[in-house]
Formats: sequence, structure tokens, C-alpha cells
Amino acid sequence: MGKTITEKLIESHIVSGSFSPGSEIGIRIDQTLTQDATGTMAYLQFESMNIQRVRTELSGQLHRPQYDSIGV
Repeated sequence: MGKTITEKLIESHIVSGSFSPGSEIGIRIDQTLTQDATGTMAYLQFESMNIQRVRTELSGQLHRPQYDSIGV
């Protein structure tokens, strides 16, 4: 049986580990998109793991100014 599109994408981005069920792997991430609250949490997690730098080909952050005045 052939591989799913997800399996093909993950396998093509592996930078460490082996592609087998239950194995821990490291992958190359091409793009990221963060939102105000979740992006901050992700950055804090990287900081807590002592990751000094995260690089992607494209990163973006979603900010919704309409929520600034209501404290959301």
C-alpha cells in the first residue's frame, strides 16, 4: 500500500530520527503562522527549552486589532 500525503510530507522533512511508528523525529518546518495568544505561548515554550533561534522560510503572525479595545 502507498503512503498518505501526510506521510510523504513528514518523511521528506525529517532532519533527525527515523520514520517509524512511535519514534521521535525532528523535522524541518517550511512555514509558520501564529496568532497573538498562541504565538506568545509557542515562543515561551521555545525559550523554556533553551532554543536560541527558530528559522523558517516564511513566518507570519496574525494580529486582530479589533479585539484590542475589549481586552481579548
